[in-house]
Amino acid sequence: MTAVYLAAFIVGGVSVLTALLLADVGHGDGMPFLSLTGISAALVGAGTGGLIGTWAGFGTLPTAVLAGASAVVLAFVLNGVLLPYLRRQQSNSHRGRSSYIGLLGTVTLEVPAGGWGEVSFVDADGNRVFSRAKSDEPASLPKSTRVYIADIDSDFVHVVAVPET
Repeated sequence: MTAVYLAAFIVGGVSVLTALLLADVGHGDGMPFLSLTGISAALVGAGTGGLIGTWAGFGTLPTAVLAGASAVVLAFVLNGVLLPYLRRQQSNSHRGRSSYIGLLGTVTLEVPAGGWGEVSFVDADGNRVFSRAKSDEPASLPKSTRVYIADIDSDFVHVVAVPET
C-alpha cells in the first residue's frame, strides 16, 4: 500500500506544480474541486495522509481514513484559500504603476533632498505597496511624513509632502 500512496503523492505533486506554474489559474465555471488543481491537491493530500498513516503503523482502515481526510483538507485549502489569493494577485498584475499617481502614502525610509528613500501606500486594489521614492522638496522628508505621489518613472515614485492640517 505504501507504493500506492507514494505514487499518489508524486503524481499529485507534479500535477499541482504543473497546474500552478503552467496552467491558467482562471476563475473557471463549474465545480472548482473537479478542476485539475483541485484533483491534484486531493491526490497530494491522499498520498501524504496515506504515507503518514503507513509510516506511523496505523492499520489499513485508519490509514485510508487519514488519507481521505488529508485529501479533503488539502483540496479545500488550495481551492478555498490559496487559489482565490492567486487570482486576486493575477488580476492585480494587470494594473500599471501609473495607477499609483494621485495616491497618498507615508515615508517609511527617510527621503533626503536629492536622494531616495522609501514610501508605503495602499494601491487601488487595497494591497500595501512599498516603493523607492524621490522628492524635489528642498528639505528631506523624515519617516512618517504623509506624501502625495505626483509622478512615477521606471525606478521611483516621485512624492510631494502633504501639509499637515
